[in-house]
Amino acid sequence: MPPLILIGHGDIAARVARRHPAHTIYALARKTAPRPANHTGAWHSIAYDLDTANAAPELPAEAIWLYFAPPPDTGTQDTRVAHWLAAMAKQPAPRAVLYASTTGVYGDHAGGWITEATPPSPAHDRGRRRLNAESQLTQWCTARQIPLSHLRITGIYAAERLPIERIKARAPVVCLAESPWSNRIHADDLADICTALIARIEANTPVTGIYNISDNTPRPMSELYFATAAHYGLPPPPCLPLADVLAQASPMAREFLTESKRIDASAIQCALNWQPRYPNLAATLAAI
Repeated sequence: MPPLILIGHGDIAARVARRHPAHTIYALARKTAPRPANHTGAWHSIAYDLDTANAAPELPAEAIWLYFAPPPDTGTQDTRVAHWLAAMAKQPAPRAVLYASTTGVYGDHAGGWITEATPPSPAHDRGRRRLNAESQLTQWCTARQIPLSHLRITGIYAAERLPIERIKARAPVVCLAESPWSNRIHADDLADICTALIARIEANTPVTGIYNISDNTPRPMSELYFATAAHYGLPPPPCLPLADVLAQASPMAREFLTESKRIDASAIQCALNWQPRYPNLAATLAAI
């Protein structure tokens, strides 16, 4: 089994690690990454800061990279990817690379459908940083003939990520009639996709290129709040016109509220012969 290199160790990386208990895993993060309780293979937690051009850690050849680390918070360039690739210049080449990108690279499409053939048109620097990271990795992997998969991921959610505290705080949402479209993927489904992609790499049949990652069930953004409130027996959140919510939203929230699109994720389902365990919000709530 090829070693797995987890670059960035948040929730999704931890879920992927739990699905590979016998693999040798290198988990790179600013803080110590705890070994999963079920993990019996070699576990290497490496403190590594992607914001500096640190000396590269010693990594094995023929490993699979899973790059989960987010870009920096400002600018249009992903300097963290640049630092990582520079540090890896003299390291053994990976067997394949998976990059966790975002559908934010597509920008706003006024509720229109998006496929992988849709040209990127990021409206904000957050999306521009992700597109820059994709470009850097594409150039680096192409020059070395390394299989690369870009996963353009929608909003990640799970039972523990539902906006219950926001609902209890009576924070207003956009009324459904004006609510922009949003797209989601359950955290476990995303980890399952990564696991399936790893299996294909191990079988020497890697799935490469750009793939949209979603449950393929776009819904109005505000529906998440109303459905969650109803499931937990909470009063529905107050709703306001879109303009009023935008006026009081944080900069990041405004970005999401002004990027309405519906993501077609059928390509990854066909490529992996895969269906989500949580095909919609109702399935997630029913499982709680």
